[in-house]
Parts: sequence; structure tokens; C-alpha cells
Amino acid sequence: MKIVYVTQRLPFGTGETFVVPEIEALLAAGHELLIVPRLSDDPVVHDNVDPLLARTRVLPGAGAILAAVTAALARAPRRTIGAFWRLRRSRPRRRVYSNAVATAQGLWLARVASRWGANHIHAHWAHLPATLAMGASAMSGIPWSFTAHRYDILRNNLLGEKLRSARFGRFIAREMLEIARPMLPPDAFGRAVVVHMGVSLPPPPAEAVPSRATPILLCPARLMPVKGHGYLLEAAARLARAGVGFELHLAGDGPERDEVTRRIDELGLGDHVRLLDTVPHAELLTLYRERRVDCVVLPSLHEGLSVALVEAMAYGVPVVATAVGGVPELLAGGAGVLVPPRDADALADALRRVLESAPLRAELARAGRRRVEAEFDVQAIARDLASRFHGAALREKAG
Repeated sequence: MKIVYVTQRLPFGTGETFVVPEIEALLAAGHELLIVPRLSDDPVVHDNVDPLLARTRVLPGAGAILAAVTAALARAPRRTIGAFWRLRRSRPRRRVYSNAVATAQGLWLARVASRWGANHIHAHWAHLPATLAMGASAMSGIPWSFTAHRYDILRNNLLGEKLRSARFGRFIAREMLEIARPMLPPDAFGRAVVVHMGVSLPPPPAEAVPSRATPILLCPARLMPVKGHGYLLEAAARLARAGVGFELHLAGDGPERDEVTRRIDELGLGDHVRLLDTVPHAELLTLYRERRVDCVVLPSLHEGLSVALVEAMAYGVPVVATAVGGVPELLAGGAGVLVPPRDADALADALRRVLESAPLRAELARAGRRRVEAEFDVQAIARDLASRFHGAALREKAG
């Protein structure tokens, strides 16, 4: 198949690397992909996205978008007006403008996708990338779908309208679908499916658990309030006061960097905590593969279903995380250690147990790897998605 993937920024910027394994698996299966980021002003940061650049088409400037809208009005006025008319239900009303811009961009994409011979359009994120894809589908007649994560669900930007228009809406965890349920009328809810985000499975890790005099904890998360770094630093301070040996590496950058730096100094953690800034994705996976990390910790206050945790588990790295969003779904049955959010004491206790027990780390490593093999193998997930894309294309032809 020929599939258009609409993203927010990928392959640009620091985010959305969780989409890369899915794209690579679809390409490996013989499908062709065209990647269209809604925003492309950021630099390329991650080293594993370079091969995607040749498959990327960035949106043109406002003049070209206006020309596409003008051409669409001349060619198919009713269809063009209909694409904008469905935006009238936007709430709050200020979203009408941003949705109108995204729909206009979608009319440009409609022509690009049609000329390329696309069979399907898929958007990652249910807010403006999905608006763009919906507009492209409305104009071109190419079937479309979207992936919903978490914050984009909570924004509820025409979520019901989009599900009615799309062939299906993919929610990355059962908890995310339950969050969306009250927002959706029954006819739209019937098009919602749960399909996890997946990762590429590395070879099974060695059974031996690394033994380091100073164990290394890694938190792979942007420095922003929702990721809960403040609670993690408080837990680290408790470990330090108790005489537990450890290093905590924070892999990420973001708006809370100054505050995190201040708290490290305030808590006297300068000898224990290292700020790594943004770590290129391939380098992060190398840390896991070479067993240079003893435990991955994610103290989020809110989360969808963390691919960062799934990646660590695939490499046999034990994980400790807060019981938020889809994380309990991932770590249930002993695949990782769950603690309540906003609870530094519970987090410190969990980390101490993991760091001080090699048998526990070994069991968590095995259980985590088994969970990923069973439910998060990107090859199986890509086959599932391709089947759904193909079914949508067939229904379009039959219709």
C-alpha cells in the first residue's frame, strides 16, 4: 500500500520517536510511506530519523496553501465547503481558526496524496494533525484514520466528528479509550479500536544482571511538570540520606530545566544526579543494549502509554513507574513496579527495593521482556494496522 503518515513534527524536533519503529516496520513489510509533518521549523535531533527525511514532504507557505484552497473551490466547491462546514462544531470557538488552517493545509495534501497514488492517510494525534488528515480525505476521497494518545484526547477537538469521518480511530491503551468514551456518541465510539504502540524487539537480553558498585537509574523524559521530576528528586534525596548508592541520570531537556537544576542543588544531590540533556534515540537504546542502566524510572503525573518504558523492558531493563494512564496496563502482573503518583516516599521505597535486590531486578527484566514480546512487538502491530488500512481502502473501492 501507499500510506501517508501525518505527524505533528516528526522527523523534526525532539518528540514522536515512538512512531519511528512503526514506520520502519511498515516499510520493511513492503509498504510505501510519505511522511507529512504539520510543523517543520525544528531541527532534526534524533539520529534514527535521517532515513525518513527522503520520505518527508513539508507543508508549503501560506501562498501555496491559499492557492490549493482556491483550486479546490473551483474544482469541487461543494466538497470544499463541506470540509470547512464540519468545523462549525469546534469548541471552544477559538479552535475554528486553527482547525480552518489545518483543513486548508489538508486541501493541499489532498492533491499531493492523490498524485502520489495514496491508498490511505493516517494521522498521529487526534487534534490538529487529524484535522489536517480529515480535510485531505474529505477533498480526495482517500480513506483516513488516526492514532489518539492522551493529551490530544483531552483536548476533544472534534473527536466525535473525526471518528465518524475516519475509517477507525486507534487508541493506544484501554485507559485512553475509557477517557474518550464520555466524549463520544455511540455511532462514533463504534469506530474506536485499541492498538498499542510497539517497539522493535532486540535479541533477548543476557540473563546475567549487571553488578555495579554504584547502580544507575535513568529517567528518559522531557523536563516538564507533568513528568514528575520534582517527586523523583525528593525520592533520590531520601535514598541518599539512607546511604543507598546510586546515580540518577535525567535524559531530556525542557522548560523545567532551571527548576530541576535548582532542586538538585537545594537537595544536595550534585554527587548523585546528572543532567544529560536530550539523548539521541539510538544512543539511548545503546545504553540499554550494553546494560549500562540498572533501572528506568518514570514518575509521571499523567501518561498515555509510555513507549520509553516499553523500550527499556524490551532490553530487559527493570522499570519503576507511577500508576497513571495506560502504565498499569503495561506493567500489570509484575512486568514492572508501580507506585502512586506524587508520592516520593513510595517511589524511594520501590527504587531501594529494586536497587538492592539482584534477584528482583532479574525477575522484573524477564517479566518485562515477556510482556513486550506478547503485546508490544511492532512487527505484529504494523501487520494489524496495515490490515486495517487495507480494509479501509477496499471498502472505499466497493463504495
